[in-house]
Amino acid sequence: MEASGGRFKREIGWFSAFSMGFGDVGADVFIALGVVMLYAGGAAFIAFAVTAIAYVAISLSYAELAPAYPYAGGVQVYSLRAWDTFGSFIAGWAILLDYVLCLSLFATAAAGYFKFLIPQVKDLALQLGPITIGSLGTIAAAIVLLLIALNYFGIKYSAGVVAGIVAFGLIIQSLVIILGFLTVFDPARFSSQLFVVGNPEPQEEVFYPPGLSFSESNFLYGLTIAMASYIGVESIAQAAEETRRPHRWIPRATMLCAVMVPLFVLLFSSIALGATDWRNIAAAIENPIATLVSMYQVFGAELAMLVSFTAIILTTASSNTGLIGVTRLAASMGKLGLLPQWLYVIHRRYGTPTRAIIFFGIIGLLLTLPGDIPFLASLYNFGASLSYIMLLLSLIILRNKEPLVYRPWKLKPTLRLKRGDRVYEIPLLSLIGLIIVSAIFALFLLLHSIGRILGVVWMAVGVAGFYIYRKHFLKRPVRSVEEQALAVPAGYLMRLTVLVRPREDPKTVEETLRRSLDKRFSLKLLSVVDPEVEDDVEETRLEAERNLEEARRMLASSGFEVEHEVRVGSYDEIVDWEVEKGGSDFIVLLVRRFEKAVLEKESMLDSKVHSVLVRHPARVMLLRKPT
Repeated sequence: MEASGGRFKREIGWFSAFSMGFGDVGADVFIALGVVMLYAGGAAFIAFAVTAIAYVAISLSYAELAPAYPYAGGVQVYSLRAWDTFGSFIAGWAILLDYVLCLSLFATAAAGYFKFLIPQVKDLALQLGPITIGSLGTIAAAIVLLLIALNYFGIKYSAGVVAGIVAFGLIIQSLVIILGFLTVFDPARFSSQLFVVGNPEPQEEVFYPPGLSFSESNFLYGLTIAMASYIGVESIAQAAEETRRPHRWIPRATMLCAVMVPLFVLLFSSIALGATDWRNIAAAIENPIATLVSMYQVFGAELAMLVSFTAIILTTASSNTGLIGVTRLAASMGKLGLLPQWLYVIHRRYGTPTRAIIFFGIIGLLLTLPGDIPFLASLYNFGASLSYIMLLLSLIILRNKEPLVYRPWKLKPTLRLKRGDRVYEIPLLSLIGLIIVSAIFALFLLLHSIGRILGVVWMAVGVAGFYIYRKHFLKRPVRSVEEQALAVPAGYLMRLTVLVRPREDPKTVEETLRRSLDKRFSLKLLSVVDPEVEDDVEETRLEAERNLEEARRMLASSGFEVEHEVRVGSYDEIVDWEVEKGGSDFIVLLVRRFEKAVLEKESMLDSKVHSVLVRHPARVMLLRKPT
């Protein structure tokens, strides 16, 4: 029985989370290598390298946002927090298209390798009235049916299968790469093809703008397809509500994907260019890796069979993460009132959004039937690029809109721009990624004739449906921030002002705070030089500056968000201002022993510290120094 009262189950560990990301993205090279070389020519390696930078930026942006806002929905949730329901819908609807296409594209890719492994099925066909479905579409549809059944009964089994598949796939891919460099890689052939920029032959699906040659336009088209080879890391964020210890495992899994995926893509493209003419890989669009491996001088034929089997299970895993992503995203959008709430129904027993699984699974199945890999790969990039633009913008906006949100991991380095009294943060890598993805999206709109039309139609239909649903069925505004209450951050930073004696040992300060606190606390180290206490105010101030800077540096190296300040003036007045107007949640006193802290009055400074406890008893935190 299904009911909206069911809940997602937290059954995904860090390796399963990594496997969902790598299973979706890592398998892309098994199909993207041939498609990208078809358009980009020998410069496919350059296309992969440029888009790898964007992929790393996207991955690390998810690593920061997903544990801070651990909800199914990913970029759609972040856009809700950054803007409103309309911005959330745009992001969600765009990536919804991407996930449906992921399900279809990689089921079709798996079918292509299945035909390489078992050539006898190449004449297989399915007759549906006047329509004949070829072997590629028939096999792909069967794969999608299997995935629908697997996901219906729970993500525990689905994620477990993906983890096993990815572990096996990593071993085989590593073996293929090592043997390739040892047996067939020719550095001279690689370097001679590297700057063959674009296929010189015109391609039917490419729009050729005036002023650009066929080769140049084809290369830019290939660049947009290369971006599709890195799509899928958001699958980790989509399952955030089903991940154990998301604040820890999601950043780890995402960062591991950010390293492993570009590494494998660039290594495979290097071997291909160093082993054979790029045209040979471009011609094998259904099974490029198997075709490459069959050229190996040692165990080529046998290894090609093993690679085909590996490709089948990896692309099937990638197709599976597409189904996981689209159903979790649709359920999240239904929960937030962006899509019909009928989709947000969680099975009481299996803990899965079964209606969304069946609904979008059938759509994905229908898209596999034509067996058109170039078309699916082209349209695949539209939704992903648009949603990634929203993701990178959301990170920049939320850094400044919600600065007190606790972020277990934070993307660095950061540009800091001061405007008036406000300092704005812009993660440098996210800005670079935003520029690259925006350029690729613009190229997509320019060069992809069919994809441009269908992508715009998809968004227009979605916006129209969203407007009608919100206005006439829910009777709620199209742009609303009320739904943000359903996606609150996992936690907030607490700001602590730590009162440090001017001559306190920096190591003692650092050790006390590091042992007693975690990264949920934002620290301000404050030393007060009171003329009533200090004889040489200037000398004391300089010493306090040196000590606080040293303590700040050590704490920052441990990951704390920390600043420091030395102020000259009345101790009581400065502390009172800090408590009431300084924006701190608590004042921290560093003491030797708790039972003596209240009684210490041996010096004038001790007496002033004691007065803080007396005046602000509910706002003071005592931390014991190490003995």
